[in-house]
Amino acid sequence: MKTKVKPGTAEDYLAASRPFLEATRQEPGNKWFEHFRSVDDPDTILTLEAFEDAAAGEAHVSSDHFQQYLVDDRTKPFVAEVPDIIYVDLPDRQGWDKMAEF
Repeated sequence: MKTKVKPGTAEDYLAASRPFLEATRQEPGNKWFEHFRSVDDPDTILTLEAFEDAAAGEAHVSSDHFQQYLVDDRTKPFVAEVPDIIYVDLPDRQGWDKMAEF
């Protein structure tokens, strides 16, 4: 997910999203959940998340903390526009590949 935050609010956004990040990392089937700030635009946050399989992803969106997030999203005051998202299902993938050119 690529989130554009209001100028100067990236740290507030990251702090507000921290409880959700930590809860998601504790879910069975979660491989990773990470935030990164763009080196070109400090008001852009990239979020990468991965789950073992579709069932783990479905459990994530059904979890109590996800449902609470929908009701009480504490990051929303800092978000400048609707985030962009890319969803990819790679059922045979277990993790990261190594870069062939390195």
